Amino acid sequence: MSRFSLRNQPLAAVRLIGCIVLGLLAAHDARPQAPTRELLNSERIEQKFGSYGIAVLRSDAQLRVANLFSGAGPGGAERICRTFAVTRYPANVVPAFAAEHREILAGGSIGAVFAAHGWRVTKTHMYFGRIEASARVAGLMLVAPGAPLALDAYVLEVTKEGATFEYAAIVEIHHPDYLALADVEAIYPAPDASGREALLASVLADAAQAAR
Repeated sequence: MSRFSLRNQPLAAVRLIGCIVLGLLAAHDARPQAPTRELLNSERIEQKFGSYGIAVLRSDAQLRVANLFSGAGPGGAERICRTFAVTRYPANVVPAFAAEHREILAGGSIGAVFAAHGWRVTKTHMYFGRIEASARVAGLMLVAPGAPLALDAYVLEVTKEGATFEYAAIVEIHHPDYLALADVEAIYPAPDASGREALLASVLADAAQAAR
């Protein structure tokens, strides 16, 4: 073997080791990462529009109607409703989330309240569809009456310390610049109302009434 080859063997070995290390790092980076939790609607609105607020339009022991908006001008002049949300509260408020429920009744954003108290929030989607903007919703969203809007009906569950509870049935009607129907279908798994057909019909009727 030539003198030149002997002198360059250590350098070649270093280069080989470097290639192996880089390959291992690349393989590590390519491994699937643990999934992060699903964004809350409040987080998604703030991420997209730079601000988020909630105005409760109606609230009683059974039902809440809320305007989830971006913008916060004086007197709400610059507010644009991004989600018109109608929530059917649970018939029985269990002690495990009684404090959170009181905070929500006082005007708190549902997902944000539970997340702040250490709950994992998940959704079981029952129905995706479209609805025409009523005069009320159109006025809040600053769109034309009759504009097609995406609708999502789901049951919201909360989990903590191994216990899971169904908290509420919710219908969300979204501003077209926020979530179109195709966006809803891409973000969430396919809906399934099996065993909840009566609940779905009831909350859709609630939403239709609240939107008038």
